[in-house]
Amino acid sequence: MNQDNKIAIVTGGTGALGRVIVNHFASKGMKVYVPVRSMKHFMNIFDESQSETEFNMLLKRYAIECDATDEDQVREFCENVMKQEKRIDYLINTIGGYHPKTQIQDTSTALITSQLQLNFYTTFYFTKYALTYMKQRNFGRIVSFGAKPSVELTAGKFAYAFSKLGVINLMQTLAMELKDEDFTFNTIIPNIIDTPANRESMPKGDFSKWIKPEVIAEKCLECCLDEKKAINGEIIKMY
Repeated sequence: MNQDNKIAIVTGGTGALGRVIVNHFASKGMKVYVPVRSMKHFMNIFDESQSETEFNMLLKRYAIECDATDEDQVREFCENVMKQEKRIDYLINTIGGYHPKTQIQDTSTALITSQLQLNFYTTFYFTKYALTYMKQRNFGRIVSFGAKPSVELTAGKFAYAFSKLGVINLMQTLAMELKDEDFTFNTIIPNIIDTPANRESMPKGDFSKWIKPEVIAEKCLECCLDEKKAINGEIIKMY
């Protein structure tokens, strides 16, 4: 399906998963905007074009400097995309991170706060401000990422699970609030993603059971192209 006129935002777009989603969406003709801390880092990752096809994809990938944990900067980022494109169609929230196993009695308020800031508030900020502009056209597709510990209790991961559970609740609440309008809000729950960093940190893992970033990127696209709103408010487990 031709997506030449669609505008997507992919947060965490320079990460191991995010960059695959960015490239997959750009290959479908979308313009993809990525919030970045460093333009140099963005260019190092994406400016590797050799073929004409890769060069054309590069022209559809844009970076704007933005600290995703800062609400004012996120608001300004979304404003800048709107000024440039006059629309926002899709938002994919991939920013996130976990912490080493920590028992409840050793869990500090600071750890909970930092996990909420990284995993929940980044998603909340982008969802809130992108949705503000999506509502101007009564259309939007938002996909966010939860985590297995947020749906299956895991010892030592309370702060991480708690922050990701907020993401799930956010998506499902919005699906309920806007069920009569042309929006969808879904949460993907991956297990271990097959990335170079994960292979390095878990060299004895069974890589054959890990999910490929390309498979997740295709699921994100499927959620965005869902014209009949058949997928809305769903927790999509990709183990």
